[in-house]
Amino acid sequence: MSAVQSELFSVYTRYAENRKFKREAMMRSLYSPDIVPVAGDPQLGYIAGVLSRFAGTQQTVYDSGASPGSGNNAANFMERQVQRALSQVMGRTANSPDTFISALNEAFPANGNGRVVSSPARSVTSLFGSQNNVTALSAAGLSGQISIEQANLYRQASIVANDALLVLQGIQPFSPLVDLTQLETLRSLVVTEIKTLVDEFGRVDEPRPERVAAYFSALRGLDNAAKGGHLSEFGKTALLDRNFGAATPATLADESQIAAYELVQSYVTNLFDIWSRFKPELDSVGSPLFSERLSRASVLLSVLGEGNQNFMAAMDSIGFTENERRSKATKLSLLQGFTVVIPGSDTDLGLPEMTVNDLNEWLDRYAALEGPTILSDSGLYGLEFVTDQADQLFWTIASIVGFIKTADLTSATTKPVLVQALLHERVNWALDDILNQLKSLADLAA
Repeated sequence: MSAVQSELFSVYTRYAENRKFKREAMMRSLYSPDIVPVAGDPQLGYIAGVLSRFAGTQQTVYDSGASPGSGNNAANFMERQVQRALSQVMGRTANSPDTFISALNEAFPANGNGRVVSSPARSVTSLFGSQNNVTALSAAGLSGQISIEQANLYRQASIVANDALLVLQGIQPFSPLVDLTQLETLRSLVVTEIKTLVDEFGRVDEPRPERVAAYFSALRGLDNAAKGGHLSEFGKTALLDRNFGAATPATLADESQIAAYELVQSYVTNLFDIWSRFKPELDSVGSPLFSERLSRASVLLSVLGEGNQNFMAAMDSIGFTENERRSKATKLSLLQGFTVVIPGSDTDLGLPEMTVNDLNEWLDRYAALEGPTILSDSGLYGLEFVTDQADQLFWTIASIVGFIKTADLTSATTKPVLVQALLHERVNWALDDILNQLKSLADLAA
């Protein structure tokens, strides 16, 4: 990296940190317990809260599929669902037959035998920097977008574990005193624990350290000498563990069984060392590497798309349908007359000049079409674009949430339909969820 590039990166990092600080301050203001003064009998407040939650989750006629609307709107909704599904699988939007065929071939390439792979390889992070190796990675089980570091972890663990399992299956005790039923039970446990660890290392949503620790504890025991776990119990039961004086080989074949058991112990120790070297990178939430941020952004975009669907479904469920949301009477800027200054914040929440449907479409295209495509095609610059858009959307949604948190609920039924819809518990819960997801996505900026 040149001096100019280094300076630009430093400037962008400081800029990203400043924006993150402002977002955190806004979240503290929005969700402060003091934002709306609590008055009256707390027991009555509790009862009111229970009834409000019941009303917010009770099924309505709109939830049962009887929501009014034209057939054309239903067709458009189904079309959007199909387009989103195709773009998520293939990694890009296909607007013509040629681009569709090209995207389909890239997502499902043919392997060396001429057969088409069964899982989309589009989102696989290549270890070798070449698209020709995507098929090999997909065949290795690296389905889904994971970071380069996690791909290395999974690849190393897979190679070690595969050989360890082969050696383990070939171990046979030479002493007639061995309880074979107990031995096979322990062998099955060890096999399951090793396979589970490797599967966890390849998890698309990143390995869970607590789960990995639990399985290593069961496999190796609580100390670092590979004793006390199921593998050690397997060696004791098979009378192959030299540390307990039970192994008394009489032939070369007997000695080979002891060596095989010790080799499996060494393999398990290697698995633990590989994980130990990777875990500090997993813990670096504050400044994750590019490939890790790319992986997390991909997951968050998917979650954000689901959140937007929940937001639209919540409005549908209370009778605030898509046609109404497209009306200029539902422009979000009309909420200005009802906004209240949020305590502890001097940020101008300027409400957007767009309808509710405009906001839904922006979120939908960003989460399901534009974001995934840009991430897969534009690398670091694409990630910067995605996080910048997330920041812009965060402040747009924050202005609406700010209105909801500070609105006067005592006369909600006398307010315009847009205000009543946004104050409904289902709707504002969905907005809370979107806001939190946007913040997490925007925080992935360098």
